[in-house]
This record gives sequence, structure tokens and C-alpha cells, in this order.
Amino acid sequence: MALLIAGAAGISVDTLKIDDLLEGVPTVTGGTAFTLQDGDWLEEFQGQFTYAGGELSGGTVTGWKESFKGQVVFEVSGFSVPVSTFVGWVETNDNEAARSTILGGADTITGSAAADVMRGYAGDDIIRGGEGTNYLRGDEGNDSIVGGTGFDDINGNMGNDTCVSGGGDDWVVGGRDNDSLAGGAGQNLVYGNLGADTCEGGDGNDVVRGGQDNDLINGGGGADYVSGDKGSDTVTGGAGADIFHTFGDAGVDRVTDFSLAEGDRVQVDPGTQYTVSQVGADTVISMTGGGQMTLVGVQMSSLTAGWIFGA
Repeated sequence: MALLIAGAAGISVDTLKIDDLLEGVPTVTGGTAFTLQDGDWLEEFQGQFTYAGGELSGGTVTGWKESFKGQVVFEVSGFSVPVSTFVGWVETNDNEAARSTILGGADTITGSAAADVMRGYAGDDIIRGGEGTNYLRGDEGNDSIVGGTGFDDINGNMGNDTCVSGGGDDWVVGGRDNDSLAGGAGQNLVYGNLGADTCEGGDGNDVVRGGQDNDLINGGGGADYVSGDKGSDTVTGGAGADIFHTFGDAGVDRVTDFSLAEGDRVQVDPGTQYTVSQVGADTVISMTGGGQMTLVGVQMSSLTAGWIFGA
């Protein structure tokens, strides 16, 4: 399980490279520390090291800190890689193997106040964006991703992920499996994508979409655009004047809080053919493609002109 902390200037995990280490000159050759210097770049390694003829010959690397002109670029600890494996990556320029191995477990990755690109690779990871504009990817595993105060592009990718927006106007996407997604105070795009997801917009004017499966959707506060998309979804707009979107083959959706008094409306895709009927206490919109939207507890007779549009 690795712990990766970005330096103040931000980090892109995708460009984390080890092939440049070939240019470094050893300055510390201790039993638990090994350091390479290449001009303004300093690479500090922690672990257990052995030497033969004054040169590094074996042991295990458990930590790595990179600095440029005295400022930390990144620091990663909590992993364990044989020195022979690490040297092999350096000699073959295999940066991807280094990244995916060091960050291949259940890692904790923390961003900076600058712009960061961070991904978890395999394992159940915790990824925290900082204050800048961040690109956050969980990759494999059941990940927990939290955005920062700037704009965050968040995607859980594979696994049952929990993704939460920070304070900015963020994109929060679930990926392939059954995810829990939440927007924050900004104007967010929350999209479940594949899997049976729980999607919540937060306090701003959000776009919240379920994706391909049977989802639970809540717009939260603000004037939201909410769509179950495919599957049989349960949709709640929350406070504010919300637009509930549907289309011909959207699945069978239930809208729990449609309120004409709050300014809610239903939008159907252009060209959609539909009928509206009263079924018990509910208003039901039935579309020729098999899609259906039920406005729970709404009397059709109470609906006035303009409550449904777009066809």
C-alpha cells in the first residue's frame, strides 16, 4: 500500500518517469538511504541497500522522494520493490511498469494546491484532489475519490467506487460498476455510466444522469437537469425548478417529487411519441419505444400548459 503526496507545484502520475535516473550521480550510499543527483534534480530513496565494489548491488526500495531546485515534486512511500527490479525498470525505460507496480495496491494519493493528474491503478485506492484543477482516475478496484476546491474531472473507472465532488464545478463519473456519486456546492455533471449507481447532484444547478442500469438519482438543491437514461430508475429532483428528461426507450422511471409549483417540467427527446394517462394517484407518460415515466402522486388534471416539452 503506497502513500503518494504531490509537491506544491502539482504532479502528473502519467508522466512520472524513472528512465532519467540513469543520468544521476550517487551522492549518498548508505544502508537505508541512496541518493542520486542530476543537476537541479535530487532523487532520494529509502529502504535496505547493499553494495559491491562501491556500487549498488541489492536490497529493497521502500520510499522515493523527488525534488527540483530544493522543492519536493513528489514523495511516495509504503511500497516494497527489489532493487534488481527497480534497476531493471530504469535500464529498460519501463516507466509504466514502475507506476503500475508502485501504485498497484490499496494506495492513498494526495494532490497539491496546483493542477494534478492522479490515478490509482489496481487496488482499492483513496485519491484526494487538492485546490487546483485535477484529473482523478480510480482505475481498477473499489476506489474512494474526493475532489478539491477547483475544477475536478473525476472517473471511478472499474470497481464499485465512491466519488465526491469538491467545491468547484466538477465532472463526476462512475465508470463500469455500481458506484456512489455526489456533487458538491458547484454546478456539477454527475453521470453514473454503467452499473446500478446512486447519483446526487448537490446544492448547485447540476446535470445528473444515471446511465445504463437501474439507478437512484437525486438532483439535490438548485435547478437541476436529471435523467435516468436507460434502466428502471428512481428519480428525485430535490428543491428547485428541475427538468426531468426521458426518451422513447429510456426504461421505466419513477419521479418521486414532481412539483409544478416549484417549476418542475418534463423534457422528452425530439420526435418522441407519447401518451399521458392517470393511473391511480400517478400521472404516467408512456412512449412508443417502451419507455415510461411515472410522476408519483401527481394528478394529470393539475398539469398546466408547458409542463412537458421537447417532442
